[in-house]
Amino acid sequence: MATAHLTEEEGNLQEPPVDPFEEQLFTGRTEGEIAEIKRYMSSWDGSTYASVTASILDHALRKGFDPLRYLRKANNFHKKAIRVPKVGYRTDGSAVYRKGNEYMIVRADAFGIEKIVTYGVNDE
Repeated sequence: MATAHLTEEEGNLQEPPVDPFEEQLFTGRTEGEIAEIKRYMSSWDGSTYASVTASILDHALRKGFDPLRYLRKANNFHKKAIRVPKVGYRTDGSAVYRKGNEYMIVRADAFGIEKIVTYGVNDE
């Protein structure tokens, strides 16, 4: 639930901006599921999307997953997979983890912490 806050310019109570993708992601979920989703979201980077939630929704739905199931699968992806490149990042600033037919693309955030950009399964 959004909480009101004071803006510096106006000193008025205003609601923070609402992310329509977050509303879509949380609709029909229990409080426990929403808390779980928020926990997973902290590991993600929105990359070229308007928000992390927009990225998650788009990737999950394009890949045929319920968004919560998609987040769970990405969270459980075994990071002791093969990393390309082994050290550092590709020219686009990303690295890929692969294990079997699963993959995860990551990028380092401003603090050097790898954040998930996408997760998927290649059909073989």
